[in-house]
Amino acid sequence: MNKSLSVLNNHPHIWRARDQKQSEAKFSLGFPRLDKALNGGVASTGLVRISSLTGVGELSLFKRVICQHRTHKLVVFINPPGLLQSPWLENLGLKAQQVLVVKTRSEQESLWAAEQCLKSTACHCVVLWSNAVNQKEARRLQVAATHNDALCLLYTPPQQQALQLSSQKADLGSDSQANLSNQSDSALPITLDIALKGNPHVLAVNIRKQRHGWPKDNIVISHRWTPDNQAIKWAMSHNTLSDQALHSVS
Repeated sequence: MNKSLSVLNNHPHIWRARDQKQSEAKFSLGFPRLDKALNGGVASTGLVRISSLTGVGELSLFKRVICQHRTHKLVVFINPPGLLQSPWLENLGLKAQQVLVVKTRSEQESLWAAEQCLKSTACHCVVLWSNAVNQKEARRLQVAATHNDALCLLYTPPQQQALQLSSQKADLGSDSQANLSNQSDSALPITLDIALKGNPHVLAVNIRKQRHGWPKDNIVISHRWTPDNQAIKWAMSHNTLSDQALHSVS
């Protein structure tokens, strides 16, 4: 019995709260309070899920992560909710030559494209918008990202988790429903899971799950995401990329 416990205790997949993995590479987000809550920032590889409405600064929050690392590699946007503009990407810190936009016809095609991009080793970051990802799909993206030195940012609608839980409950008996209620989406095998809520000039961040760390709620950071006249003037004066269309495939 003692031998069995010893084997279990030494298993590499067992994590203890007292153990902090100091050697894990992190990318700073540039917000000290949030970086501290994330033990230094976002992991340099793996799958990160961001539950957020569109247009609250959800991309700008990660601009350092997207733009300032592994700049010799591609950044791929898969099924963005709007049309990406070259001047905006330039303001963010990305050159048009670094960017590939992929448009697909279905969720399955989106997930397949994301996995292939991560496995290609040509991509620094894959930014994917998807309505739902199950455990198997999340595992495939997580493995593809971590094994190929890449990061995958997965954006999902904030209400999607509740809808997924309700759908799963409908197919289960009462006992299974009770067990499912105690299991949130934290069961997904991902590096980081956060939820964003935008307010004027601030962004509230809830860390639902993080590798080698604890969940933390209501981390409020100053984050001006609403475009003002300064941003508009900058975009107009720097709109010199009309002959450099973004690479797009569908």
